[in-house]
Amino acid sequence: MGKIQRFPVGFPPVIREIIKEQVGILGNSEAEVVKNIVLIYLTEKGLLRKFENKKKEGREK
Repeated sequence: MGKIQRFPVGFPPVIREIIKEQVGILGNSEAEVVKNIVLIYLTEKGLLRKFENKKKEGREK
């Protein structure tokens, strides 16, 4: 996947509580839960597949 980059994000208290409730279900820490939520969203929208296809097309040229 390449280099890992960190993004500072802020959430309102209600969202933070939802994230805390998901620790142990979607990940082992709050950061891991947020990362997994983003990955799930990108996968559901098909954006990861589009990115991979563009990457493959670039290699073939």
